[in-house]
Amino acid sequence: MPKYSELLRDDLIEFREYQDNIALKAVEKNTLIVIPTALGKTIIAIIALSMLIEDGGKCIFLAPTRPLVHQHAANIRKFINLPEESIVEVTGEIKKSVRKNLYHSARVIVSTPQVINNDSSLFYDIKNEVRVVIFDEAHRAIGNYSYVEVANVFADSRIIATTASPGGDRAKIDQIIKNLRIVELEIRDENSPDVISYIKGIDVEQVKIPTPPGVVEIIEILKEMLDEMIKKLESFSLRIQGHSRKELINLGDFIFSQIKRGNKYFYSAVRFRTYAIIIDYLLEFAETQGVLPFYAYLQDMKNEKSKAKKIVSDSRMLLIEKKAEKLSLQPLEVQTPKISKIIEILRDRNYEKAIVFCHYRITANILSDTLKKEGFSCEKFIGQSSRKDSKGMNQKEQVSILQQFREGQVKVLVATQVGEEGLDVPSADTVIFYEPVASEVRSIQRRGRTGRFGKGKVYVLTMENTRDFSYYYSAGRKEKKMKNILRDGKKNGQTTFDSFQKQE
Repeated sequence: MPKYSELLRDDLIEFREYQDNIALKAVEKNTLIVIPTALGKTIIAIIALSMLIEDGGKCIFLAPTRPLVHQHAANIRKFINLPEESIVEVTGEIKKSVRKNLYHSARVIVSTPQVINNDSSLFYDIKNEVRVVIFDEAHRAIGNYSYVEVANVFADSRIIATTASPGGDRAKIDQIIKNLRIVELEIRDENSPDVISYIKGIDVEQVKIPTPPGVVEIIEILKEMLDEMIKKLESFSLRIQGHSRKELINLGDFIFSQIKRGNKYFYSAVRFRTYAIIIDYLLEFAETQGVLPFYAYLQDMKNEKSKAKKIVSDSRMLLIEKKAEKLSLQPLEVQTPKISKIIEILRDRNYEKAIVFCHYRITANILSDTLKKEGFSCEKFIGQSSRKDSKGMNQKEQVSILQQFREGQVKVLVATQVGEEGLDVPSADTVIFYEPVASEVRSIQRRGRTGRFGKGKVYVLTMENTRDFSYYYSAGRKEKKMKNILRDGKKNGQTTFDSFQKQE
C-alpha cells in the first residue's frame, strides 16, 4: 500500500485502486466524489485529509446529523494518528467559550454545518489554518442549507465533498458544484472498472400488496373530500392539474400575493388550501401506511384542535373514523397488510440483520412494537426531536441502538429518515422499504444499507392502486436520469464530469 502520510494508520486500510486515485485528486483540487454507498467515501476523505494536514493545519469534517458526526469522529480517531484531544466533536450543546478553545487547539474538528456556520466569527484569526473542509452528504449543499455559507467562509481551503447521489436534476447538480466551488468531479458507479470487483450486488424486489376492501372504502371517501376542496380552490380561477400536495403547497405564494394586493376574498382560498393539504396527508396514510398508522394519525389530528378541527368534525370523517376503528380490530392482513408482510418476510428469510425503513415515525413506533410482540429482536431508530406524544431519541440512545445492532444484540432495526444517511451498518443483509420514496437520493441511500460484504436483498412494499406505485416508478426514473447526466459528463467513460470543470 502507498505511504500517504505519517498521520495515516495505513496498516488498518485495505488498498483499493479507486480510493487511491480519488484521494490523490482530491488533495490537488476541490472535488465532488459521487460513489455508491459502502465503497468507502469516508476512507477516501480520511486519506486526503491526512495528507493535507500532515505538515500542520486543521481539518473541518462536516456531517448533517449528530449520529453521523459521532460516527465520523470515531473513524477519524481509528485511522488518524493524532492525540485523542486533537480530534474533537463540536455540538451546540458545548458552551461557546469552550467551542472557541476547541477550534484553536484541535487539528480535526467534526461538527454539523449549522454549528460551524453560527461560529464562523470564532475562526476569524485561525481561518488560514483550516487546510481542508470535508462536506459529507454533499447533495444537501443547495438553497439556504448551512453547507453553502460554510463553503463561502472557507473558500480558500481545499474542499472535498462526498455523496452517493447528487440528485437527478442537472440544475441541482450545477448548484451543488457552484456552491462548493468544485473543479473536479470523481464519479464511480456499480459498473466502473476499478469498482466492479467490490460490488457484491443488491437484489431488489417489488412486493405488490392488494389494498384491503375496507381501506379502499376509506380512500374513496377521502378522495371525494379532496376533490371537493380542489373544486372550491378552482373557483378562485386557480389552475390545479395534478392534485399533488406539492402543487397545493406551491399555490400559497400566489394566494398570499393576492391577499397582499387587497383581494380579501382569497382568505377563503387559504382555508380551502389548508383543508386540501390536511386531507391529502390523511389520504397518503390510508394509501401507503395501513389502518393502524392511519387511525393513530387521525387521533393525533383530532387531539391537536387546530386547523384540522373543521375537517375531523365533518360527517364523512366521522364515518371514516368508525370504519378505521372497526378495521383496526381485524387481523393485520385485513387492515395493515404491510406489517403482516414484513413479519412474513422476516420469518421466511434467513437474515443476520435487517433494516425496515418507514417514512413516518407513527408507523415506526407501531411496527417496532408489533415486531417485538411477535418475538423479533427489534429496536427503533428515530430522530432526536420530540413530537406530540412521541419522544425522540437523544444522541446517546441513538449511538447505543446502533452499537447493539452492529454487534448483533438487535437483529431488526426500524428506522425513519435519520437512518438513511451514512448509517454505519456494514453487515445488514436485508432492507425493507415500508413504502417507496419518490426521492432518488433517499431511495439510493436506503438501498445502500445492504450489499456491503455479501449480496444484499431489498424488498419494496407497494400497495396496489395507490400513490405507492407512482412513488416507486418516480424514484426509478429520477435515478436513471441522474445516472444519464453523470454518464454524459464522464471522461473516458469512467471518472470526471468534465463539462463542469471550467466553472471555477
